[in-house]
Amino acid sequence: MVAREQYERLARHLQEDGRGQIDMTFIQIAQIVGDDLPPSALKHPAWWASDPKHTQAVWLDVGYVARPNLRTRLVSFVQA
Repeated sequence: MVAREQYERLARHLQEDGRGQIDMTFIQIAQIVGDDLPPSALKHPAWWASDPKHTQAVWLDVGYVARPNLRTRLVSFVQA
């Protein structure tokens, strides 16, 4: 199970990049957090929801929303 601290690596990556839209594959995200994404991330758009109660929703902390495409396994992080 990926810990919040690992997801914070993703937040730092997004913040350092700073572009208005950052497109990443699920594999790239897993490499940044240092572990495989959970099966629910691959199957359920709700995992990517902009709900601050979700441990993994660290992108909200740095001003992004996640727009996943589960078919292509690509996520667009868009500045809110």
